[in-house]
Amino acid sequence: MKIGIDIGGSHIGMALIKDEEMIVKKEKNFSQEEQKNMQVAILKTIQELVSQLQKEYNFSIQEIELMGIAAPGTISNGVIVKAGNLNLKNFNLIQELQKQYPISMQLRNDGKCAALAEKKYGAMKMYDDCVFINIGTGIGGAAFLGGKLLEPKKNSGFEFGHMVLNQEGRLCSCGKKGCFETYSSIKALKLHVTEALQINSDISGKQLREELLIKDDSKVKQEIAVFLEYLKTGIGNLIDIFEPEVVCFGGSFAYYEGSEIWNQFMEKMQESAAIFNEKELPVMVPAKLKNDAGMIGSVIT
Repeated sequence: MKIGIDIGGSHIGMALIKDEEMIVKKEKNFSQEEQKNMQVAILKTIQELVSQLQKEYNFSIQEIELMGIAAPGTISNGVIVKAGNLNLKNFNLIQELQKQYPISMQLRNDGKCAALAEKKYGAMKMYDDCVFINIGTGIGGAAFLGGKLLEPKKNSGFEFGHMVLNQEGRLCSCGKKGCFETYSSIKALKLHVTEALQINSDISGKQLREELLIKDDSKVKQEIAVFLEYLKTGIGNLIDIFEPEVVCFGGSFAYYEGSEIWNQFMEKMQESAAIFNEKELPVMVPAKLKNDAGMIGSVIT
């Protein structure tokens, strides 16, 4: 058996996986108080969820052949070097976890984990040249050429969310201005829509999709227009660079499939000059595994 863990900006998901199939998953949201010290919150939450799984499925930790962890930001040798949305720097997560669980572990960037799962089991399975883009609290992703995941030697790389689209734009958690994710992450969309409506931003993704974004409100429509324009530009850049057969959308944005925003975005990608090779738009699909992709991909070796 394996344990797959996905660390997000607001919660942790954990799955018990056997013979490449997910038996069960658990989730726990971080409280606002916990978010003040994410190192402590992450370790505590992982311990709580592992304990729950052990009680329900009666196994010892020695029976776990691998604990895989998907985490946002720059990952190197078991360390979260930098994760702006979690306010983490040089957090040796593997070292800390092995004090409690002396078993085999691996830590990868969450975008890469989700991409591996979608390539092996999901929406990208039938393609060789692929771009996977995870749009949620931040924006990350991965690319495959000839069926092979592109992996830099130094850091995890492919920080799609931190390509600059506006040098004088919004300040990003990474310290730069005008990063892609400051305009087209779901976190950014929620923040600016709730500010426009002058309401509390502490709402769920489902509330955002099903209540706020369908309002016939000029301010909301303006925020959606900004979101979509930058999304078109960012995705267009990635298509021009990688020339993929398919672009797969993971994270919270995968749940927008069939919505008015999804349909508007697809229309915008058809606009003249959205991409360099105008007549060769790739297939664009939502992630098949949705938010389970990070957990599943974290244990792929």
